[in-house]
Amino acid sequence: MSIMMSELSWDEYQRRIRDDAIVLLPVGAVEQHGHHLPLGTDWMMATYMARRAAENVNGIVAAPISYGYRSQVRTGGGAHQCGTTNLDGGTLINLVKDVVKELARHGARKIAVIDGHFENRFYLDEACFLAIRELQWAGIEDARILKMIYAEKISDETMEKVYAGGDYPGLDLEHGGILETAMMLYCYPDLVHLDRVKDEPLPEFPPYDMFPGNPDWVPTSGALSSGKLATAEKGKLLVEEFVATVTESLRREFRNPA
Repeated sequence: MSIMMSELSWDEYQRRIRDDAIVLLPVGAVEQHGHHLPLGTDWMMATYMARRAAENVNGIVAAPISYGYRSQVRTGGGAHQCGTTNLDGGTLINLVKDVVKELARHGARKIAVIDGHFENRFYLDEACFLAIRELQWAGIEDARILKMIYAEKISDETMEKVYAGGDYPGLDLEHGGILETAMMLYCYPDLVHLDRVKDEPLPEFPPYDMFPGNPDWVPTSGALSSGKLATAEKGKLLVEEFVATVTESLRREFRNPA
């Protein structure tokens, strides 16, 4: 039987929920990642991580929320390239809150929100807080939500291997760079075009933001650093570490006896 909610019939899904399945909700973004990566990189990777972790904990992956909070110039290149499709913060909060409440209405009591887009972070915090508060007001006292950015922590050992032979630009500039390119090469190789990676100078951002955003701050490709040294082997190191982290987190909070 599939672990993807969208591939289950309603009664198959109901049986899984009644068996106390953890429900994972991937949230990402539709955002440019340079010339070499697809617009769906963030939601596709969040969904991949959720699926792999769900396989390990006998969970269910809810239909992903593909759109996310607006791309910021200093972390995601902004919205200057065609295709980046942004939600207002309030829209994202209400969308995630409503989906989580619906999952709880179905009977889910162990829900995990898996974030693949840095800019979503605090809006997802608010969505989860409001969902729990409103569920409690409705008399549902036992629902719990785990929210995590799947790539928030990377071991020093993995970082050394991933950046062997190259300079580390810093996580702030890892948009469309080695990390995301390597992971996509491992998970979705047919969607990566390494021959299109541009060698551009790293941006030198000031310690502030401007509104409207200034496209001159961002390399013309939209990527904030080069992904040319990415390989599927490096992607495997990253992905398998992240899958293990998500799996361990789910087991710690939802499967270990109190």
